[in-house]
Amino acid sequence: MREVNFSLKSVEDTLIFGRKLGEILLKETENCVIGLVGPLGAGKTTLVKGISEGLSANDYVESPTFVFLNIYKGKLPLYHYDLYRVNSPKDFDDLGIFELVLKKGIHVIEWGDKIEGLLDFDIEIYFTIVSEFERLVSIKTFNLESVLDELSIS
Repeated sequence: MREVNFSLKSVEDTLIFGRKLGEILLKETENCVIGLVGPLGAGKTTLVKGISEGLSANDYVESPTFVFLNIYKGKLPLYHYDLYRVNSPKDFDDLGIFELVLKKGIHVIEWGDKIEGLLDFDIEIYFTIVSEFERLVSIKTFNLESVLDELSIS
């Protein structure tokens, strides 16, 4: 496991960071499960918008809070989950996430801390709000260290 921290000073920085991450993932893997953790308004959905751009998906990205999952078609499919309204491991299982994450694509799960220990993430991204626009982002990789190497030199 490796961990790297990044300071994102604006919404635009978060989009750019997500775009770079999406581009790197496109080169490095065909299947990846990413857990996002942070408070409301921390930038989780903004990061997913950037990842979507990096995967060349042209869809409008919005938080799937009420529908649980949005799928965007790019060079790799992007599965965007939002577990905000999921309250128990049984809910998680009933939604079929264990089967879905086996599909080829990039799987990004907002509120990933709600399923900690139930699913192995390839990457975990933690958001800390520093100020109105600035975020501290901590990224942990468990088997995609090359992603951190490329992000660090970008």
